[in-house]
Amino acid sequence: MGKHLFTKFIYVVLASLLGTSLAFARGNDDLVMVLDGKQYSVAYYKSSIKSLPPEWKKVWILIDRKSADEHSQSRIVSVRRNILFNCVRNTYSTLAIVNYAEPQAVGKPILKTETGFDLNDDPVPESSALAIVQSQVCAP
Repeated sequence: MGKHLFTKFIYVVLASLLGTSLAFARGNDDLVMVLDGKQYSVAYYKSSIKSLPPEWKKVWILIDRKSADEHSQSRIVSVRRNILFNCVRNTYSTLAIVNYAEPQAVGKPILKTETGFDLNDDPVPESSALAIVQSQVCAP
């Protein structure tokens, strides 16, 4: 009886580990890397792209800061930004910024700032990671 229960327990543990790794792999498949530099990386989530009328696109962008002390809980390591692009006017607005203490925006947010629907319509900086994201998200 005890051996049978132990075997079932091992199967459950292995199945849960396999499921976790598959979920992590799917999450990484959704992430499109735009820039992977020495100090930070920029990516966006394909599944987060939403089309809004007339010619706007909304997307979540992930910015990970790289450093030797990346596991420190005392500072921001990862930032998730909700960006609204005006594809016709080549402008963007930041709808929300969520800061995380762990890479890849894992764990609980440590600080949430600049939330709300404030259309500041800033021009997208040329030759920037944001310009690359905008060209990919707004592509027909």
